[in-house]
Amino acid sequence: MDRYFKGAVWFGVIGGAFCGLAFVLFNFVGIEPISFTEIFGYIIIPVFVFLGIKNFKDNMNDQELYFGQGMTVGFFVYSILALISAMVIFIMLHIDPVVFEDYKAAAMSLLAEKKEVIMDQLGTESYESTVKSMSGMTIFDVALNDLLRKLIPGLFFTIILSIVLKNSKTYK
Repeated sequence: MDRYFKGAVWFGVIGGAFCGLAFVLFNFVGIEPISFTEIFGYIIIPVFVFLGIKNFKDNMNDQELYFGQGMTVGFFVYSILALISAMVIFIMLHIDPVVFEDYKAAAMSLLAEKKEVIMDQLGTESYESTVKSMSGMTIFDVALNDLLRKLIPGLFFTIILSIVLKNSKTYK
């Protein structure tokens, strides 16, 4: 397990740092950083999972990769990336709580705008439950949401990339 972790750790750390940096930069230029960091994550996760698995295959496993090895390395890459991204968001929202309040206000405003549609499709009870849930949202909830929105796609990208990069030596 140690060599899988060693093959993945730097790709997860660098990918997580890129997500954290993206959050800071989006906030600095005045773009809503929480949603855009999430979108940025969807772009960066497959890149770093690919690089991590490919590095393991080429430099640590003699050009050979089984599906399970790719899954293990990919798991470490996207998990580390997601944890670092979520921690940066958690810390930055504590440092600048105005970003969190603006995000929460925008979410509540969008919910109010879509009230009729939501009530027609899901019912009044569901809408009221959503409003109550959104009004009770915390910084931890935002960080947890970011974590999950990187872990779940990371799993799917890892499955695909492990299949694509998989091979084994054939002996005659």
